[in-house]
Amino acid sequence: MKCAVYIRVSTDKEEQKTSLDNQQRFFYNIIVEKGWDLFRFYIDVESGTKDKKRENLRQLIEDAKQHKFDVILSKELSRLARNGKLSYEIKDIAEKHNIHIITFDNAINSLEGNIHMFGLYAWVYEQESQRTSERIKAALNTNAKRGDFHGSNAPYGYKVVDKKLVLAADNTPEVVKSIFDLYLSGRGFDSIARSLSKKGYPTPSQVARKSNAGRFWHGSTIKKILSNPHYTGDLVQGRETTRSVTSQSRHSIPEENQIVVRNTHPAIISRETFDTVQELMKSRKKYYTKVKKHLFTNVLYCSDCGAGMWYRQNRAGYICGSYARHGKIACTQRTIIEKDLKEKILLDINNMALVINDKEYLKNLAAESQKKQKQVEQTLNKIDEEINLSKEKKKRYLEMLAEKQITHEEYREVADENQERINELNIKRSGLEASLRHDEFLGRIENLRNTITSFLPLHEVTEEILHHFVERIEVDNNGIPTITYRFSILPG
Repeated sequence: MKCAVYIRVSTDKEEQKTSLDNQQRFFYNIIVEKGWDLFRFYIDVESGTKDKKRENLRQLIEDAKQHKFDVILSKELSRLARNGKLSYEIKDIAEKHNIHIITFDNAINSLEGNIHMFGLYAWVYEQESQRTSERIKAALNTNAKRGDFHGSNAPYGYKVVDKKLVLAADNTPEVVKSIFDLYLSGRGFDSIARSLSKKGYPTPSQVARKSNAGRFWHGSTIKKILSNPHYTGDLVQGRETTRSVTSQSRHSIPEENQIVVRNTHPAIISRETFDTVQELMKSRKKYYTKVKKHLFTNVLYCSDCGAGMWYRQNRAGYICGSYARHGKIACTQRTIIEKDLKEKILLDINNMALVINDKEYLKNLAAESQKKQKQVEQTLNKIDEEINLSKEKKKRYLEMLAEKQITHEEYREVADENQERINELNIKRSGLEASLRHDEFLGRIENLRNTITSFLPLHEVTEEILHHFVERIEVDNNGIPTITYRFSILPG
């Protein structure tokens, strides 16, 4: 366990230096006693009358997100969090970044599952934040009624100037017009998306300069643009809201409760066109047929782009999903015939059935495994001795650091070097231990034999067979599959 220690003292007066030294000694003793490793101390000195920004606590939070250590130690919960917001951030670290937190006032010890105080702090913060959120929403609604746009990003085709929407000085307004025209001409969402991707038009995410922006248009984006009433020149806000300040899910607000201000900005399409498109989307939805799930859906993938393969009736097989959606600009064409894939899987499973029932082969395999066990056990003993020596060296250097005989940099150099060696030895140890599990290995073979036997004789590949035997299938650009089976436990 690599530890980060947070210490906060109230003032920078001389008498507080003794308190700081005592706190450091307290944590040195704990870390030495438990045989853990010190990453660093994070120390904030604060005025008794004015709460400073606590830069080192913020640095601790950032380092925790990068998993530079395993556990945060502090004497009291109040040292870490003097308000609910900070407690909520620390709770987020514990849950999302797998960092443990221990305070020595018995409030929190996530190693033992004791984090109940977080619930209280989080609840207090949520109530405060909810009231603040409601005040902000009320102010935004007032501004919206004046015709001010308060979205995080302007709709595609517009930009925001002095809280008002104006036409973007590029080709995006024309792209919006073409989307509506193409839909009215009979094209579907995905078809329009493929067309825009092929022409290289920037996506809304690219225009907004989002860090995760993709270069391909999607049908869902087309639908969102076709459903946006801003393109008629009306400002329509308050269409969605979150259920609470801590909830990420959003739900729609009824039209009668939305804030609508007419003619606040230049229109890109007419209201008549927009209304026609809305009616057309409703009518098409009635006749929409859900795509049929085929046998290898969620099992078969393109080896180049990683996309799932899509079934095509006219090819009696599957093609790359990225190629199907976006064409050659996304991936190369490849096809695998469903009938051929079924035949290969049946052949592989039947061959495995022959191996798994070859008693002489399994007997020789078991005998060879037992011979290796004694040699492996001797190697494990040597590994344990070396791990213990490295731990003792780390402990010795931590004690020298506590006595100020060496610098923190000297300690970290030795600690990191020894921890790296310990990690290497533990990895090697895990691999060797796995090879000792002779009984477990034989048990897995017996389970596999029983499973395969229950499906014999095999004449057809079904969803149940895929679930039991196939992990994943990848298809290269020549249409050749690589099948990862769940029974890949035998050597050779």
